[in-house]
Amino acid sequence: MGDTTGAEQDADNVIRILVATDNHLGYGEKDAVRGEDSFTAFEEILELAVSEDVDMILLGGDLFHDAVPSQNSLHKCMELLRRYTFGDRPVSLEILSDQVQSFHNAVNQSVNYEDPNLNIGIPVFSIHGNHDDPSGFGRLSSLDLLSTAGLVNYFGRWTDLSQVEISPILIRKGESQMALYGLSHIHDGRLARLVKDFKVNFNCPDKARDDGKEGEQEEEWFHLLVVHQNRADRGPKNYLPEDSLPSFLHLVIWGHEHDCRIEPEVNAKKGFYVSQPGSSVPTSLSEGEAKKKHVGLLEIYKTKFKLKELPLQTVRPFVFDSIVLPDRAEELGLNEGDASTKVFRFAKERVEAMIAQAEAQLTGHPRQPTLPLIRLRLLYTDESCMFNTIRFSQMFGTRVANVQDVVLFSKLIKRTKVEAVNLDKEALRRALEADNATRVEELVDRYFDEAKTKKPLRLLHSKALAEMTYRLVERKDANAAENIVKFYKEKAVDHLMESLPNDENIDDELESFRMRHKHEDLLKMLDARGTKVKPEDKSSFVLASEPNTADVPATGRGRGGRGRATTRGRAAATTAARGRAQLDVSVNTTRSSGRQPTLMSNVRSTRKVTATYDISDDSD
Repeated sequence: MGDTTGAEQDADNVIRILVATDNHLGYGEKDAVRGEDSFTAFEEILELAVSEDVDMILLGGDLFHDAVPSQNSLHKCMELLRRYTFGDRPVSLEILSDQVQSFHNAVNQSVNYEDPNLNIGIPVFSIHGNHDDPSGFGRLSSLDLLSTAGLVNYFGRWTDLSQVEISPILIRKGESQMALYGLSHIHDGRLARLVKDFKVNFNCPDKARDDGKEGEQEEEWFHLLVVHQNRADRGPKNYLPEDSLPSFLHLVIWGHEHDCRIEPEVNAKKGFYVSQPGSSVPTSLSEGEAKKKHVGLLEIYKTKFKLKELPLQTVRPFVFDSIVLPDRAEELGLNEGDASTKVFRFAKERVEAMIAQAEAQLTGHPRQPTLPLIRLRLLYTDESCMFNTIRFSQMFGTRVANVQDVVLFSKLIKRTKVEAVNLDKEALRRALEADNATRVEELVDRYFDEAKTKKPLRLLHSKALAEMTYRLVERKDANAAENIVKFYKEKAVDHLMESLPNDENIDDELESFRMRHKHEDLLKMLDARGTKVKPEDKSSFVLASEPNTADVPATGRGRGGRGRATTRGRAAATTAARGRAQLDVSVNTTRSSGRQPTLMSNVRSTRKVTATYDISDDSD
């Protein structure tokens, strides 16, 4: 992270920016205790901008909590912006890029401080987040309203999501030049596809300046990106990987994530820095929200920068704690006596300590709320430890801000490693070489017949899997796997309800179920559910292909009174079966041309079918 050497001696060449994200104005506004928290914190941010004499304010999205904010929220936001950002103070920032392209929804399609009818002292630049994205008739965001009123410079909005071209706002102050890129929120799945298809492009400024002078090289621009997406890895299509951003960036201001990580972190692969200011008001009682809230004072001098952390003084105190009860079982004596009463007493002592801890977060600011947010999370495995959390919370009704949910019980999930099913390559080779295997579903059936000693299936019969494959490949039925698995699920649960096995006999009973429902039995069940089978094809288990042939219907709930366990014995059997019987199938199916005997040289396409299934009672 570069330092602005000499910035104090030459302030005319330093761009000073107050950075904040996720203000969520209007969050809990109808709460009698917490309704003003978001507006109080936002007013402090604007006060900091004035006291620090910044050139501009940069917001990273989610200015409002609701896409269509209430009149109360919109009114308070407009009032605060007018009070703190309007004035006679001269603005030292010069816009070099095409403003029509950047501020297309502004009245004059220009930055607000160049509007002759407005008197702006501190310009506010903002992208939109997922909470204030365009919606409704006209696809307008609440930021469009603020832009039309001349209160905010709204940029980084995309209307064509088939190709995203990010052109920067080019800003100059003295010797420093900044290229400001904005990427307003795009649905993570859509953005992942655009990135994968190389349809997100960043347009760097030209090497020559717009005024025609030579010698200005691209390296003399400070490249700043503000983005509002998932940063944490929540799945391959549910976040924006940092490594997918271009390496020419110097700094990324990351919105959307609420935990404060404002100190710039270097991306070792690409070389740029990432700062995550976090939210200015807690919108959930989570561990990340309990971190100290900050905004940042960003100073840019040519291609160097430094970010000063500014702690917010008006944020309501919030203390979060998490206790794993099984780890305290011996200490609390939970294995003997009334466990619920013991946990109740322990929680009361812990909450008292947390309230005392919250007092240390009081800053003395006259507008800071004093009633703290307290959240104690108790992780348990035995339900005998639980107690009435609402009644418990009422004990602290005048001492905490969140009276209804001081304590949260959360069950510990024990994850067990599932036995992997390996492909029997020799059985697959024999199935492919069989003379009588001419269709893809016959190949699947033949493979499991050859590999039966390896026990590749524990619940479904191979005939059902062959039928599933036929529907996927021949009939292009994308729901075949789901429908057939649901069909089997209902029958397996019914079987367990009838037999009521002991815990140690559940696996044996499921094996008995699989062996009972072989070829003919399965055909009868499918016929009974309205799925017709051609008589001549029953030997190969192929369904009729007429257009009016019905798919296997999804499992009904409460059918014949069997959808819900009504006795302790049935509920216990279902609970014991949950997680025990699993179907884990991975089949490579091949389809040959002209229905000739399938050889490896004739294979045209390969499909992979994966189905994972947990027998459980989902009637609720």
